[in-house]
Amino acid sequence: MSDIQKTDHITILGLGHVGLTLGLALADVGYDVSGYDIKEDVRTKTRNRISHFKEKGLQELLDTHVGNKFNVVDSLEKHAYPVAYFVTVGTPFKHDNTPDYTYIKNAAADLAHVLQKGDMVLLRSTVPLGTTRDVVVAIIERESTLKAGEDFAVAFAPERTVEGNAFEELRTLPQIIGGYDADSLARARTLFAPLTETIVALDSLEEAEVVKLINNTYRETVFAFANQVSLLSRAWGLDTKKVIAAANVGYPRSQVSFPSPGVGGYCLTKDAYLFKESARKKDVDTRLLSEVRQNTSTMLDVMTKDIRNFAKENFPKKRVRVGILGFAFKGKPETSDVRGSSTSALTKRLNHFKDMDIVGFDPLVAPEVVSSMGAVPKDSIEEVIEGSDIVVVMNNNPAFSVITPQHFTSSQKVLLFDTWGVVSKDAFLDHASVVYWSL
Repeated sequence: MSDIQKTDHITILGLGHVGLTLGLALADVGYDVSGYDIKEDVRTKTRNRISHFKEKGLQELLDTHVGNKFNVVDSLEKHAYPVAYFVTVGTPFKHDNTPDYTYIKNAAADLAHVLQKGDMVLLRSTVPLGTTRDVVVAIIERESTLKAGEDFAVAFAPERTVEGNAFEELRTLPQIIGGYDADSLARARTLFAPLTETIVALDSLEEAEVVKLINNTYRETVFAFANQVSLLSRAWGLDTKKVIAAANVGYPRSQVSFPSPGVGGYCLTKDAYLFKESARKKDVDTRLLSEVRQNTSTMLDVMTKDIRNFAKENFPKKRVRVGILGFAFKGKPETSDVRGSSTSALTKRLNHFKDMDIVGFDPLVAPEVVSSMGAVPKDSIEEVIEGSDIVVVMNNNPAFSVITPQHFTSSQKVLLFDTWGVVSKDAFLDHASVVYWSL
């Protein structure tokens, strides 16, 4: 493209956690934005200013911009002015842990029928290296008369926000951008300039694609190491959090995370596989990442064994009620998202035992979702604790930090398995009936 086009209109393909927050943030800085999703119920809810997931600040921006700067459309159409199309659809995984490109391929095919000279395509989905060039661009060029770099601009800009704090991070995190060519890169920079102060421009689409994979795969590796420390510490009868905290004090060369039941969320549970898929294309050894992924299952297996052993030793002749607190994949920042939740994996394991009843509660997760994840939903922390023989805190939602000895009114023995360490351990040191465990 000989000149950098000015874009006044943006169309978002995919109104999930990534697309809807981005679209509303762009509307908030002055862009006219159209939002499209293949799911009719998502389009209907959004058009009616009803949020279909929980996110801090989401409802306020829906109320402010839907019908004004942000409009939901039922189909993609050609425009008489330059449009930037942001593709934010997901890249799920098949049963063999290889990426499923169906949504991205469909989005590219849809764009091929409406894209016009002067438009821009910006991929924001997390994908293996080469996807923007070899899948999206290839499909558009094959099914239209347009050529990337000549007729339309192409860029990749990874989404790196944390759910529960997305709108703040959209304005404060550095935005990574890789362009198909220099003009594409410059145009992408211009698009993001009103949204964030810091833009990191890279030399290719692939450099930008790998950044998100680096961020999340590194985080999973760090969390896996913390869980390995937990397994070692527990085997030696050590306080895991105490020894990790001691290792971190005043030592800038390593800051070890605290352990958890395992990584969760839509990204962390799959990005290592995307990293491995990228490596497979170039025959790069990724045995380290295979061990990292295995670590998550190991921790859940150990937890299941611990819960089962406690039940058998203390309640050998009765049905055991296990109360689970926390069904979202994380609790801080708070979210309603249960995709990739470790809780789902735990309930699946526990439900194999026919002498256990599972009940649960999460302040942000709907009762029907709790039920679908394998637990009888309760309305509060108190209802979960009351009558439970074992209470497991599965995420770090601050709401669970209010649990005190006063919540346990029965004189029977109860296990409080505080996997994230959000409850005050000291408060239960001398408790007559509550046994406190952590990872």
